Amino acid sequence: MTDTQGQSDNTPSQEQLRHVDDMVAKLREMRQLTNKAYREQRDTRNLNDKDMAALGYLSQEWGEGREVSPKDIAAHLGLSSATTTLVLDRLEADGYVTRRPSSTDRRAILLKPSSSMQEWTDQYPASLLRASFLDVAAGLACADVAIIEQYFAAVLDDVRQRLA
Repeated sequence: MTDTQGQSDNTPSQEQLRHVDDMVAKLREMRQLTNKAYREQRDTRNLNDKDMAALGYLSQEWGEGREVSPKDIAAHLGLSSATTTLVLDRLEADGYVTRRPSSTDRRAILLKPSSSMQEWTDQYPASLLRASFLDVAAGLACADVAIIEQYFAAVLDDVRQRLA
């Protein structure tokens, strides 16, 4: 089967190639901007990459209403308990988290957000990116947003298969 320009279904047209190249360039620029924002936030707040990874995980988990323990952070980030303790000591000293005993298990410790956490979350590059996606999506029809989401999902599936 061919399209209106005589191309087969599996061969992209010149116009499709141009659009794909433009999208890849925009995604590259988006990655560069978010990487720059990540580095600036990390450096401005005197955090290291493990601290940033822990805060990103905590932000996501708390945003979805889940409780988080130091063991959860260690498992998610692949850290030893000693390294996790050092990370949490720094984050607690800087006002991002507090440690509290669990109400259901006296031996367990749960992490709770502190005063600096909301500001950090608001400035986290993933939060800024999500806000930009939401602002742009608000100007589109839901059906158009669904098509874009399906396209990105299909591209991600294809990339996963190629990397497997």
